[in-house]
Amino acid sequence: MRRLVSPLLFVMLAALGASLYLHYDGDAATTEAATTPAEKAERIAAKDKDKDKAKATTPTPPPALRRTLRTVALGWEFLTPGVIANGGSTPGAVSSYKMAGLDTSFLNAPSMEDVESALAKGGAVAGGADIAILPLSSYVASYERLRALAPEVVFVVGWSRGREALYGKDASTLTRLAATGTIKLTGAAAQPETFLALFVLDLAGVPASRVELVAKDAKVPLAATFRTTKQAPPGKLLVTSADLPHLMPIVAVAPHGFIKAHASELETWGRIWLTGVTRLQTDVPDGGRQVATIAGAPPVLQIIEALGQIEFASLRENAAAAGLSGRGALTLDEIFRITWRIWRDTGVITTPAPEVVPLHTGVIASLVRTEPNAAAVDAPRSRTPSADGKRPEVLLVVKAPAGKLDAEAFVMRIGFLAGVFDRLPLRISVKDDPKTATLLMEMARDRFGLRPAQLSTTKRAPGGASAAIEVLSAN
Repeated sequence: MRRLVSPLLFVMLAALGASLYLHYDGDAATTEAATTPAEKAERIAAKDKDKDKAKATTPTPPPALRRTLRTVALGWEFLTPGVIANGGSTPGAVSSYKMAGLDTSFLNAPSMEDVESALAKGGAVAGGADIAILPLSSYVASYERLRALAPEVVFVVGWSRGREALYGKDASTLTRLAATGTIKLTGAAAQPETFLALFVLDLAGVPASRVELVAKDAKVPLAATFRTTKQAPPGKLLVTSADLPHLMPIVAVAPHGFIKAHASELETWGRIWLTGVTRLQTDVPDGGRQVATIAGAPPVLQIIEALGQIEFASLRENAAAAGLSGRGALTLDEIFRITWRIWRDTGVITTPAPEVVPLHTGVIASLVRTEPNAAAVDAPRSRTPSADGKRPEVLLVVKAPAGKLDAEAFVMRIGFLAGVFDRLPLRISVKDDPKTATLLMEMARDRFGLRPAQLSTTKRAPGGASAAIEVLSAN
């Protein structure tokens, strides 16, 4: 009986399948037969449209850069990591860039006008550039002239460490001048050292609009200078960019159009650049000698001195500056806005700041994804104690706005100043309320990961302020 049932079941299933096939095939044939030529044409056009739409939504990879990627810098010393990695200003016998499939060149520009000209020409021609390396303050000062290029910061090359300085009669000069009218300052508009001085004065309560810039040889209370070992100090050294270690970044910028078309090449450029930074850190004199061999470069001793006033940035520091690692209150975004405001108050630029800061974090973020530890927060720096054991003097006083104290804003201000004056101690005070001062200090420590030794409190707020943050000198 079983032998009869199995074949019978198979026949029944086959018959059912054939019936279903004929049914649906018949419906399709009927539908096709009922379709007019116009309807057929419309269906074909709709299918073609769907195909075109699918093609349009599929991203087309940008074309590879089939020429030299050119970089210009406002200073020979800024080029050093790239020159080391490239084996010269153009690819040498052994070039890490060449091995990564990127033909690169590095060129120095004697002035900001030359940097602007190189970016305007573009990297497709000799003397032009795709990337410019320069201080952020110089970039902001020239932004209006370069606006049509839409230049954006793509990478942090490093920070100034003592290149710019502010001199005065004594450590109390800033606090005394804050209560006066117009202040005269020796310095040139749009220069990094002038920005440093104007920023410090702004914190002391003197906006840039109250500062008059005068000639270098004028006898006035304050002097902004670019430090070299050959110059005579124009007074007592009050502060240098080494005391504000993350305020004066040196950045790499590129036009928006180039970034959009060649993001992968920029990522390769940044990755190989970082290998040059590592090699430079192992032998700075050798890096200086390599740069000194380039036609037109200054003597090696001058380059080595300049390298001593720069701290090149790691990938982790890039992530922190771009705001990718959290906690810090001092980011490129904030520094750009402050710089713009100061240059506008001085008359260097005249237009409002861009609604969105021209900062492209894609290159940094892409590099961080390949090295997850780069997003970790650096350990707080320790401050070198004073060699002479003297009590630090008050360099400047940053007062809270009059009226009821905004605790949240005050904590943010502590974090910001602690980031700016990373190597200097801060003293916090709230009028007639030392307990609140301690509480706000501890909130700032926890929120921004500040080292405990950098912050302290005092019982009395200076100058009758409702609350204040005092920045103390290094000695």
